[in-house]
Amino acid sequence: MSKLNENFATKFQCKTNYTSWSIQNQLIDLCAKNIVDQIVGEIKECGIFSVMCDEARCFRQEQLSLCVRYTNGLNVVERFLGFFDVSMKQDANALASAMTNFFEKNGISQSIVAQSYDGVSVMSGQFNGVQQKIKTQHPEAIYIHCMAHKVNLLIMDMCKVVKVFVITTNIVFKL
Repeated sequence: MSKLNENFATKFQCKTNYTSWSIQNQLIDLCAKNIVDQIVGEIKECGIFSVMCDEARCFRQEQLSLCVRYTNGLNVVERFLGFFDVSMKQDANALASAMTNFFEKNGISQSIVAQSYDGVSVMSGQFNGVQQKIKTQHPEAIYIHCMAHKVNLLIMDMCKVVKVFVITTNIVFKL
């Protein structure tokens, strides 16, 4: 790399220890930014994409995980874009703003054609949910309930009603 980049060559010649946690976090952040930039480039090339997101609590922080789905050539790809801190507020406006701010910052906000969330009213509410907030900005963005959440709900209901199903799923998941 030092042969191709003069700034890198200068840094490479310095006697530095890159094992501290802060340096490692900076390197990880640079790699993550590079990957997100590549994904954004692919989305811009495709022209349209769909959004999938969910909330998760991590220790004391509420996070919004954001994924996109789009085509790359003839392949449909799903990519994780990152976690976004939404600890201050978890209402539909705050969650929709977190998503749209990221898309606007990266210049891909105009091309959302589908959205998928869990069934929680904050996300899926047709009058004041995130899906409606996105739909007002992108009328073509249809909402689809997340299939993974539907399957999870189905399995939980089956386990409550059919005891043989519990034994069967335990055996299958141990394999």
